[in-house]
Amino acid sequence: MSTKEIVFSRNVVEFAAVAKEYCAFIENTTNYKRSQFVKIISSLLPLLYYKASLLPETEPIYEEGNQKYVTEEYYIALNERIKHYLGEFDAFPEVFDKRTAETDDQFSASMAEYLSDVYQDLKDFTMIYQGGQADEINDALWECRLNFQEFWGMRLANSIRAVHKLAYGEVDLDEEVPEETKPETDDDVDTSNWFITRRQDEMDNE
Repeated sequence: MSTKEIVFSRNVVEFAAVAKEYCAFIENTTNYKRSQFVKIISSLLPLLYYKASLLPETEPIYEEGNQKYVTEEYYIALNERIKHYLGEFDAFPEVFDKRTAETDDQFSASMAEYLSDVYQDLKDFTMIYQGGQADEINDALWECRLNFQEFWGMRLANSIRAVHKLAYGEVDLDEEVPEETKPETDDDVDTSNWFITRRQDEMDNE
């Protein structure tokens, strides 16, 4: 299979679509009520993990590394914005074991940090993918798949656990939301054109 056939195969195209939606969602986190945020991301994260697990193996073509689009300054700003937005719901025990005290800082993790780490890699990938150059996409795909296996895949998996606890826990997610992060309307966010929504509709009609 040629490089072009690999990078524009169905699994890669669908992963790129979900990755793009994830990045757009993370960039606009503060436009949602926290209950909306949890509802959407509780479906988006597992789908992203699934699509990443289907990425094909490939080998890098160029010796130099891929171009990076997410600067350190932007990453820090994004992380801080999400952390402030989530407030008390940001920290969660990384080790989900009843024998481990949730107040033990040794096992505490930040959802904002984990989501920002996933974002950083996916944003770099999607920017290169949008460029349409097969060889460059190939190397970005190789790096993204490797990072999924060795770094952000585990953070994504841990975030799914944390989000599940929020989605099905008996907490008021929208209580005491910082004023500057409250959405202007209580209307549900329209996600009808999202890949995840279209696939669900297709499955319902099968």
